Amino acid sequence: MKILLRVLIVFVFGLSGIVAYMVGFEKDYIYFPEREVMRNPAEVGLRFRVERLKTSDGVTLNGWYMPHTNARFTLLHLHGNRGNMGDRIKQYRRWHDMGLAVLAIDYRGYGQSEGEPGEAGLYADAQAAWKLLTGKYGIPPQNIIIAGRSLGCAVAAQLVAQLPTQVKPAGLALEVPFTSLPDMSAAHYPWLPLRWFVRSRFDVEAAVRKVQVPLLLISATADKVIPAGMAERVYVAAGGNKKGAGKQVIHSVLSGGHNNFDSISQSAYFRLWQRWLNSLTPLKPVEWVLREKGSKG
Repeated sequence: MKILLRVLIVFVFGLSGIVAYMVGFEKDYIYFPEREVMRNPAEVGLRFRVERLKTSDGVTLNGWYMPHTNARFTLLHLHGNRGNMGDRIKQYRRWHDMGLAVLAIDYRGYGQSEGEPGEAGLYADAQAAWKLLTGKYGIPPQNIIIAGRSLGCAVAAQLVAQLPTQVKPAGLALEVPFTSLPDMSAAHYPWLPLRWFVRSRFDVEAAVRKVQVPLLLISATADKVIPAGMAERVYVAAGGNKKGAGKQVIHSVLSGGHNNFDSISQSAYFRLWQRWLNSLTPLKPVEWVLREKGSKG
């Protein structure tokens, strides 16, 4: 009996130590930035302008604005937790081919952006990008689409949820979304009580309940990162299963994995986006061009 008790005590202390370590170094399990930006939009034939954005807490971010003559909408992209925006240039090309101008930013601590990543900081980064589009470029909110992928889903959903009721973007697109970080920690480490201790929330499920704009959700059949069923929970939280919810909510599942569904299902992906874009109504036909000299490509 004493041996069993000792084993139990050792186990509890060992488990507590593991949890304490993982919580103490929580950011190392969430963010995987790369500082060196290896590629730029010119490599896929896109003109672009380098933007240096200042956040509300004084951090300078790096971004790319990719104009499109007679753009249907301007898309603000908030990427996932790994790499930097140089890894996404093919995605920007796809959106440009759909008739979209694109603003991409690197979060703090990613690429050539200053600072270190953190939940509140990423939300501030998204707000700075929104202000750049609506301020410097003078783009009406109704002509802006907010798009997030993976971790960026939480950042995008929170940005839209925090906007004043009278300031609504044209739509919100969430690709391979998860429900929340506590849910993700429980799914990936089911033997540890991490969900009760993680400080970062990144609660997509809660944010979409406040969103009152058209919502596109895309999940992948072979996603090994986001547990099956999470996108459907986000869909339900957004009111997609309710008739007369007052907003358009679409959930589509495409073949492929977490990082390659858009290339494996490229034709289906393009058609899905085009149908959704056709269902949205911009404020008026617009032509967004660079307002200052210094564009590249």
